[in-house]
Amino acid sequence: AELRITYRDGRTEVIGTDESWQVTEDGPVRMADFYDGETYDATTELDKANWRSAVQERLRVKPKLMADYGADVKEHETFAPVSCKKLGNALIYDFGQNFAGVVRLTVTGKRGQKITIRHSEVLNPDGTLNTAFLRTAKATATYICKEGRQTWSPRLTYMGFRYISVEGVREEDVQVTGVMLYSDIQQTGSFRCSNEMLNRLQENIVRSAKSNFMDIPTDCPQRDERMGWTGDIAVFAPTAVFNFDMNRFLDKWLLDVQAEQLPTGGLPNTVPVQGYGFPATMPKMAVAWWGDACVLVPWAQYMAQGDAGVLRRMYPTMKKYVNACRFWCGFGFGKHRYLWEMPGTLGFGDWVAPDVPQMSQWQGRIKWTGTASLCNTSALLAKIADILGETQDAKHYRLLSEKTADAYCSLLTDGNGKLLEEFQTAYVLPIYLNMFPTQQIREKAAANLAALAKRNDWCIGTGFPGTPYILFALCDNGQVDAAYHMLLNTKCPSWLYEVKAGATTIWERWDGLDENGVCPIGDDGTDKMISYNHYASGAVGDFLYRRIAGIEPTEAGYKTFRVKPILGGGLTSAAAKVRTPYGDASVQWETAADTFTVTVCVPVGTRCELMLPDGTSQILASGTHTATCSIS
Repeated sequence: AELRITYRDGRTEVIGTDESWQVTEDGPVRMADFYDGETYDATTELDKANWRSAVQERLRVKPKLMADYGADVKEHETFAPVSCKKLGNALIYDFGQNFAGVVRLTVTGKRGQKITIRHSEVLNPDGTLNTAFLRTAKATATYICKEGRQTWSPRLTYMGFRYISVEGVREEDVQVTGVMLYSDIQQTGSFRCSNEMLNRLQENIVRSAKSNFMDIPTDCPQRDERMGWTGDIAVFAPTAVFNFDMNRFLDKWLLDVQAEQLPTGGLPNTVPVQGYGFPATMPKMAVAWWGDACVLVPWAQYMAQGDAGVLRRMYPTMKKYVNACRFWCGFGFGKHRYLWEMPGTLGFGDWVAPDVPQMSQWQGRIKWTGTASLCNTSALLAKIADILGETQDAKHYRLLSEKTADAYCSLLTDGNGKLLEEFQTAYVLPIYLNMFPTQQIREKAAANLAALAKRNDWCIGTGFPGTPYILFALCDNGQVDAAYHMLLNTKCPSWLYEVKAGATTIWERWDGLDENGVCPIGDDGTDKMISYNHYASGAVGDFLYRRIAGIEPTEAGYKTFRVKPILGGGLTSAAAKVRTPYGDASVQWETAADTFTVTVCVPVGTRCELMLPDGTSQILASGTHTATCSIS
């Protein structure tokens, strides 16, 4: 460690660790681990500890030392439990919401008194903590008291939980507080509407994001995982950058992405690599939609902030990755050379799609999801190349995208908007990504998707790749009512089923709990893979902002933006605000009788195109503007 001090008179002093420092292993922290928790002995007397001189560590490698780059993880919201029940020897506390963080105890205790705190997201039917879904993570905090009144909170671990059990202390002798931890990111976006269930959904999206923005974008904060899964942030990035200023956080993580990329272009599924060796150990290995994060995340940042620097920095990484993806579509003949023919076991396909029950079936859809991924990443890379002045690259990747789209439509559909093998994601991706050759065929495909959703009782059937885009695919292609039917559905599986079931965060799997509050997944080959704080399907937030409120950038950084609310679902009002590089842009609309009224705030230096439900439009300069139209 090194402390550098600059005094007012200009003198500087450097205080660094060396052999004169004294160290001991007899301190109060007896154990600390992200997954297992922390044990703290407050009776420790450091003046009686076994101290020794520090020893220089001689490394075999010479790592590059860098200044801390990311947004520090800090304490944020704190809250008291909403209930406490005695169950056997344990006190069961409910904080009323799922979150990531720690507890703070204020206790009146006796010297040597041992207090044990365990954590979980859900309860078993008998009221005890469900720790089975934590898998091997112990998620346990142990505190050994000194005499008298004292306050303690773990400092070297964190957990994801709503419930805790506390043993070793009487209820009247302890006060418990929940402390939410996440990276120091500012919330910059908001959304509300006349439907309170959608408002709760938005709150759940924000809380799940906070719970997983823990120095890296993790998948979940509770079980023995908590890793930087690339697929989650790839699909969630547009929602993230609307709600938060993600620049410092994501810039740091993208440095990690670059550091982990293989020379052949492959990217690991988790960044940093942790436990999951493939594809980092396989030449040219690329996993569709997961590795796409190296393209989708910088693009989302660019559209939110308008800084092309992130595109320039990531451009070599993007090219190497897309070229690796192209490798896996090059084994067939003719148009088959543009289909993703990788074995399903080497990818994730339509991950956690609820319309098929087994992991092997999710992975078996990689031909559809992988091909659409290559079409999307190559199209975006062509746009980025244009922005950066890489003209020849732009032509190359645009042609690759066009040929991939043609292969998908020619080989996987009947050529007239109908999939040869129908499932929701297989329709969503080519519709949303504009892969069909004409608007007429795209609208036929959207009608087929709507019919498929209707037969499924308007329940969601998409996995990770399709979920962010299904409502756009419907709404933007003549199926507005179908989009609202799916969004507002409260049957399982759906977004609002989770809300109706009492969810306070986004679930990893749509069927996380049944109507009786019991998890139905059973032994399905995923090793009890169910998290109740997993933000990926919260990517639906992008639809709330861009279609219900109706605000979206048409030029990077909201230099120009559009306000075009899409009415439906019985909603009578909506409002959204987002902080842009130019100031706050906002929209607020309501309907009364047969009149639609909207107020738009346009920051200085920007321009807005306002498109009203009656089809009329106007260009708005900076300032606050109100407009009305008839909706009869």
